[in-house]
Amino acid sequence: SSLSGGRSHARAPRHARAPRHTAVRSTRQMIALAVFLPCFTPRAATSISRPTRLPVWPAWQGVALGVASQLPGPFRSWADRLEDAFGGRVAPIQFDPREADPFILLVHHRHAFRPLDFLRPLFSAAIMPEGFPAHPHRGFETVTYVLPGRAGLVHRDSEGCRMRYGDGAVQWMTAGRGMLHEEMWDTDASVDAELYQLWVNLPPRSKLVPPRVQLLLPSTAPAGGAAAQVQREGSTPVRTGRVIDEVSADGAVRVRGIARPPAEEEAAAATT
Repeated sequence: SSLSGGRSHARAPRHARAPRHTAVRSTRQMIALAVFLPCFTPRAATSISRPTRLPVWPAWQGVALGVASQLPGPFRSWADRLEDAFGGRVAPIQFDPREADPFILLVHHRHAFRPLDFLRPLFSAAIMPEGFPAHPHRGFETVTYVLPGRAGLVHRDSEGCRMRYGDGAVQWMTAGRGMLHEEMWDTDASVDAELYQLWVNLPPRSKLVPPRVQLLLPSTAPAGGAAAQVQREGSTPVRTGRVIDEVSADGAVRVRGIARPPAEEEAAAATT
């Protein structure tokens, strides 16, 4: 199944096999989830739906886009294009565990933090800060992919880790037995922020593993560069790696992967 710009999602049949590894595929205006399986089996979509969009960052702009998307005629497509260009909404996509296990939730964020937005300080002080203050996670993982050229997040957690990442980087956080973490928008990096965050359930045997954080840099980004920085290690050292970046022979499709099958992972490790 695929997810296009956070706008709709297709459900696979219930008999479909649960994936073991995931990859994020990126083109100019599309994010798709792909699975590594021993063989590829085409699956037809059973339903297509449009996820709810919540107005935030900036909320006033998100409200205007929400109203426009409910009007008849071409207004919905115009609102979608304005969201791509200027932000202002978040689209959470809740999965049915009977159909999508181990995937729990996918959230698409598209926001803008403009210095001349006169409502921004008021909203941040009185309604909602620019990010997500400390909150608990337990028993699952979050995989956060920041689109290239966009600002991402500043992360802190109860294990003592602090990092910032954006511009094509991926953070893979395993909450395991439990941790507190904070995600605040990196407004110093850029005005425009956009990312996808996928929640992945852990199997019972891994529910109480120690928390850990992994950071994957874009294939062309220098270590310690602007795309991602580990500012402080926690109780468990941050494992770093590279996003797998491949382009089709005709150049029409670019694939960014964040996981390999076990055999390929072992081969890659043996050559580094």
